[in-house]
Amino acid sequence: MKKSIYFLVCFSLTCISNLFAFQLDKSIIDSVSIDSLIYSVNDLSGEHPVKIDGKDTLISKRRFNTSGNQLAEKYLYNRGIELGFTTSYQVCSETCKNIIWEIDGTLYPDSIIIIGAHFDSDCFEDGSGQTKYLSPGANDNASGCAAIIEIARLLRNYKPQFKIKFIFWDEEEFGMAGSAYYSNLANSNFEKIKLYINLDMLGWDKDNDGLVRIKYVDVAQSLNYASEAINICKLYNISLKPELKTIKGSYIGFTGDADYFWHNGFSAIGLADLLDDISLYHSEHDLVKYFNQEYYLNNSKFALALVLNFAYDIETDVSENYINGELSLYPNPASEYLVISGYDGDLEIINALGNNLWHETIQSEKRISVSNLVNGIYFLKTKNSIQKFMVLK
Repeated sequence: MKKSIYFLVCFSLTCISNLFAFQLDKSIIDSVSIDSLIYSVNDLSGEHPVKIDGKDTLISKRRFNTSGNQLAEKYLYNRGIELGFTTSYQVCSETCKNIIWEIDGTLYPDSIIIIGAHFDSDCFEDGSGQTKYLSPGANDNASGCAAIIEIARLLRNYKPQFKIKFIFWDEEEFGMAGSAYYSNLANSNFEKIKLYINLDMLGWDKDNDGLVRIKYVDVAQSLNYASEAINICKLYNISLKPELKTIKGSYIGFTGDADYFWHNGFSAIGLADLLDDISLYHSEHDLVKYFNQEYYLNNSKFALALVLNFAYDIETDVSENYINGELSLYPNPASEYLVISGYDGDLEIINALGNNLWHETIQSEKRISVSNLVNGIYFLKTKNSIQKFMVLK
């Protein structure tokens, strides 16, 4: 009998190892490379040529419905293919295309984390309405696009619990056309978007104060995610000063591509978007040489930390349980019963295949019989968190 129990324990531990082979350690955040980030910014802002359709060419300007914008589309599409992602165009209009990279989720394949950044650029016009120059858009917003490329590069070999979409939006500068199209369609199709994270202008910090805004509107769980983002920044000792920022009244135009996600009832937050030097904004001076590279690196690390904590089973003590304190369970392993305490709300028990085995709304404390469950690994799921437990008899 003892030999059978020993075998069962070893088998269960092997199952845990296989099941969570995609589990990540937070040390991956230190792998974010400023050289890699700047290289991609240079690609997108015309600092050096890139190879597209077998030819060396410059992506110097990315204004909508221009050749530079179309080159950027092809560049981002090709990068997704090179990195091994399921990659697609989403056609929004005759002049607008979003580029989407995807990783399937292991436990919640229909629940989606989206991290996005717009790739088009714009410029100010003179008093007569004529365009005098076009902005290379290094900070606005090659910086956000390059951060997503770097995050995707580091995560490409790890399977998340939730589906991830890396999306590069077109025509943000012209009414958030790309993100509006996507979020309106997602609402119509009842797409299960857990969270949208927007990256916009991550590279400027002229006064070197490290201030970064976490923009939110109090829609769905946006405030909870924004508050948790500050905790995550502190947990990983990222050298930034995060602060919450919201707005009263109409928020269309508040933070760019997050706006229509809020409009459609989805949780969303926007990262950075500071203008320390307005003279660079939408001008020919929006160049990588004006970046605060340490600030840019830290913002990119921060964005990766958010994706890790909201999409992956990461080894960390960050809790995603925003509801009435800390959920706890015991004994673990369990044999006949499991006691859950410190939580009010809906609970589910699911198995390793994602099948729902039990569901109930509880208050404060609940004793659940697990005597009908076979030996193995199970998951206790709330709306915003998941905890593992073992049944061993």
